[in-house]
Amino acid sequence: MTKQDIPRNSSIDRRTVLGLLSGSLAALAGCSGGLFDNSDGGDGSAGPPEDQSDYIEETSIKIVENGRQLALEVTVTDEIEPSSVSIITESGREFSSDYFSPGETRTRLSLTEGEDSYEPLPRGQHTLYLRGDDVETELPLELGTTFEFEEAVPGTEHEEIRDDSLGVVVRNIGQRTGAATRTILNGENKDSKAFEPIKPGETGIVEFTFLLADGPHCVKVEETTLREEELTVGFLWSDPVTVIQTIQYTDRFDSTGNGCKRTLAGEPEEVTTTPTKTEMET
Repeated sequence: MTKQDIPRNSSIDRRTVLGLLSGSLAALAGCSGGLFDNSDGGDGSAGPPEDQSDYIEETSIKIVENGRQLALEVTVTDEIEPSSVSIITESGREFSSDYFSPGETRTRLSLTEGEDSYEPLPRGQHTLYLRGDDVETELPLELGTTFEFEEAVPGTEHEEIRDDSLGVVVRNIGQRTGAATRTILNGENKDSKAFEPIKPGETGIVEFTFLLADGPHCVKVEETTLREEELTVGFLWSDPVTVIQTIQYTDRFDSTGNGCKRTLAGEPEEVTTTPTKTEMET
């Protein structure tokens, strides 16, 4: 593939550079692997930044601050003197930027914004803009991956979640790292852990807390009743996963409903969800 490094003293101006980069994306088909993937977030033609430039050694996702923020860690080679690096969204907005201290070759760029909301950088075809001594290079930075549902398990069968919780196991079937961000029960947002990064090919479990907790009272039924619960897991840069899981409510003590036990009943049914929009489509 063709590297996209552009010397700062080149006679090509920045507008021309952007045009050339946009036109060259199609020529990058066949590049794969690395941090970011594209599934409906772009055309999937560009590999990770380190595949596009001799100046970048590695990019990776890191959890920072209170676990509610994500950052893109960028490591450059020691053959250049980097000055700054930025993420430019596909709409042309500078999302985040940072400067290198003298002698440093590693920095972090925020992938979330907002002091309280921590809104993530939208999925889509963005740009990583690196500047340094005699170096000015703009590289495609695509965000997007795909998760699929694997199984629903009670907490008693999984050590990572509470015994009275229900876990939804998902697999990242894309080529780049993604992260689970929230749980939705029957259309309502529920409390959930912070970002849970899941690498390509790996699984993660997302906890629906207390969903299987025994209660002091039970629905007035003869002995048992069944209820369908809609469980949705939201992600960064991926369409959500939604399943319908039936929960069985059983009287623990007597027919008056004095106490209730909850257990899984039957196999979950996956529901097709609406694809997530990119920044340019919103």
